[in-house]
Amino acid sequence: MDLTKLVTLTFAKNVGTTDRILRGLSGLSLIGAGWFFHAPLWASITLTVFGLMWTATGVLSRCSIYYLLGYSTCPVVTATPP
Repeated sequence: MDLTKLVTLTFAKNVGTTDRILRGLSGLSLIGAGWFFHAPLWASITLTVFGLMWTATGVLSRCSIYYLLGYSTCPVVTATPP
């Protein structure tokens, strides 16, 4: 594990297509939930921050927690011989 790659998000993509879609939808749901259900201001802001972070991992296809755990939901691409 390279700390520089972790901080700059320059490690390989590790979030697959299905995971990206679920993260995007659930992140947007978190953002909307706090404001739609008229939660207290601190709760709405907290849900918005977590929702933005969750959505960003889907958009960027990179998850720091997956990187730390050595996990990936991306399909494995095998090289075909020439």
